[in-house]
Amino acid sequence: MPAHHFYFALEFSSQGVSADLLDDLAAHVLTHVGSSKEAVPELTASLQKAVAQGSASADRRCDVRFHAQPDKLEIVVSSNGGRIWQTSIPLS
Repeated sequence: MPAHHFYFALEFSSQGVSADLLDDLAAHVLTHVGSSKEAVPELTASLQKAVAQGSASADRRCDVRFHAQPDKLEIVVSSNGGRIWQTSIPLS
C-alpha cells in the first residue's frame, strides 16, 4: 500500500452539521487510507456528541481533524473549543 500523508480538517459553525454527514465523511477518509469505520467504533458516537453539543450552544461549532501519516491516522473531534474524542489507528 502506498504511504499516505495528509492533513484534513473541517470546522462547522452557524447552523451546525448533520452527524450523518460527518459519519459519511469519516467513512470516506478511512476508506482512502485503507481502513474502515469498524476499526474505530467510538467514532460515530463521538461525532454525534460533537454535533449535539454544537447544537446546544449559541456558537454551534464542531471540528473534525484527520491527520494521516505513513504509519497511522489520527482523528480528533471537538466541539466549541473542547476536545470530545481522539484516537490514532495504525495503517499498514
